[in-house]
Amino acid sequence: MKRFRTIAIWKRALIVTGLLMVAAGGVCAYSAYHKADALIKKVTKSGTVVDLLKAEALDGESTGVVNILLAGNSADDAGHGGAQLTDSIMVASYNLDEKKLSLISVPRDLFVSYNGSYMKINAVYVHGGMDGLQAVVEQVTGLTINHRVLINYTAFKDMIDAVGGIDVDIEADDSRGIYDPMIGFSIANGVQHLTGEQALLLARCRNDPTYDGRLAYGLSGGDFDRAENQRKIVLSLLEKVKSSTTLTNVSTLKSLIESLADNVETNLTAGQLRRLYDLSQVVSSNNTVTIRGTEGALLLANHTDATYGSTLIPRAGIGDYDAIRAYVASVIAPVETNDATTNSATATK
Repeated sequence: MKRFRTIAIWKRALIVTGLLMVAAGGVCAYSAYHKADALIKKVTKSGTVVDLLKAEALDGESTGVVNILLAGNSADDAGHGGAQLTDSIMVASYNLDEKKLSLISVPRDLFVSYNGSYMKINAVYVHGGMDGLQAVVEQVTGLTINHRVLINYTAFKDMIDAVGGIDVDIEADDSRGIYDPMIGFSIANGVQHLTGEQALLLARCRNDPTYDGRLAYGLSGGDFDRAENQRKIVLSLLEKVKSSTTLTNVSTLKSLIESLADNVETNLTAGQLRRLYDLSQVVSSNNTVTIRGTEGALLLANHTDATYGSTLIPRAGIGDYDAIRAYVASVIAPVETNDATTNSATATK
């Protein structure tokens, strides 16, 4: 009788232990869910983890074209002077019917007016945040910006590392490739596989003059060449996202979201983020340019300002963006049907 009583006691103990384990698991799951929700809310305008599973239409989809402002700064780099300046500015314009993506770079040295004062466009964010930068980019390009994303160094590197790195074709104007002694970066011509850190260095280098006699090479176009490489990086990342299964790995995705939480500012909701991911899977053609125009038809001219030094202004004059807007409109125009124009366009320096 005592033996049966002992067994019954053990059974009850096991049941209680099991219930406690289930409860503990539920608490952990509940805690993890709410932690993930908190992270999602930091990265996006609104939404939950569940909303990442269901796509929500992007603003502007009813017009057939969605324009997203992409800006990058080094706010997370304590030793970087001018860390709040958005030295990388581009617009990603997606034509839904054509499944065509256009990347349009806006030079950081463009001399613009904001809130009654003139400044380089990379300083607008410092004075007016993303709202101010969006307003100026809309004025310059003639595009209606539907969404915007601000990203810093950490998020840039982590996104690339999350997909296992990217492949970029280095096409420097020097047979040796690219060398920027100011940031200690060099790379040979040809297709190169880049880690997040290497991609960041490539996105930063522009052959700045040195003060100790070291000679940079490979980027004679300076900031225009840098912007071209930035566009290449974006397209390469897009291709990797399309082919990689990394982002479907829960633990990797969790780590990535944790990194992005404090390093990205956007007005996309969680559902719109999913929609953006879905659209990235069906891009059929791309075109990448700068509002500088083409070598045969330059739209910008050099200008010297007493306060800001060397800047860029429209060839038509400060604040006259008509020609630039016309050029941008031609870039995002529907893809022609012949084979020559349905291929990806080469970036214009």
